Amino acid sequence: MRVVSYNIQYCKGRDGKIDPHRVVQAVQEADIIGFQEVDKAAARTGFIDQPQVLGDGFSDYFWVYGPTVDALSRHHPRGNERRQFGNMIVSRWPIVQSRNLLYTPRMGGANHLSVQLGLLETVIITPDGPLRAYCTHLHHLSPVLRLKQIEQLKQHSLEAPLEGSVISGSAGQDWSEGIDEHEVPFDALFFGDFNLKPGSPEYEALVGTPHPHDPSSRLLTIDGLADTWVLAGNKEKEGVSLIRDFNTGAGLRIDYVFVTAKLSRKVVRAWIDSEAVASDHQPYWVEFASPLFD
Repeated sequence: MRVVSYNIQYCKGRDGKIDPHRVVQAVQEADIIGFQEVDKAAARTGFIDQPQVLGDGFSDYFWVYGPTVDALSRHHPRGNERRQFGNMIVSRWPIVQSRNLLYTPRMGGANHLSVQLGLLETVIITPDGPLRAYCTHLHHLSPVLRLKQIEQLKQHSLEAPLEGSVISGSAGQDWSEGIDEHEVPFDALFFGDFNLKPGSPEYEALVGTPHPHDPSSRLLTIDGLADTWVLAGNKEKEGVSLIRDFNTGAGLRIDYVFVTAKLSRKVVRAWIDSEAVASDHQPYWVEFASPLFD
């Protein structure tokens, strides 16, 4: 199984051009994709429905869109469209349910950009069994707010299997419409632009503290998350997913795929596609061994 996390900057490439088709081409071979910064009905992207255009680019795939920003598109020709911005998950296999969760509190910026952010949850029926896949985008300015968002992410990850399916119990056909009650599994992966650096307090809040006898590894707990980049044999402080200097290749690693403990044993390799030009970020790929669940 190959998955990829990609902050697409509303499909604005390095050349400044808006082109959803370049985004699709960059990740065409993935089985599951987590997109961040997806626009809908925004003037800056020609009022197009980016989720629909991106979804149409993956023939026979399944997809869901979770807007975290929703407001009246004031400049839209029709006048009554919603301008939206958020996360999206695309899957080769059926997405049997989804939920869109908004982080609180939202920082009300007075002299800086600050938008509502959130966590898109899906349950996907892979050939190896059900899997939870999440897509998120954490605050770009405040480490304090990121820590609060991480706390909510981890709490939700633990509670979701206990909360069960989006429809459960006994209900008439007019309510259920034949929708099956699906298991919400414990195993999960988290795509996202987390806007944090390896070794930061926010990073440690996600993956745990360094092992006292092996500083290169982390103390992973049963309910904790692991960094797939490191699991694949790369060093925490290496890798660039947001290039700041194209002459030297210098930049930051702020795009991740985190996994729950059981999935951590299945990571085969991880790499960053430094050649993709469809966004200011680079696609981050992870390959898992099959079967996912033993």
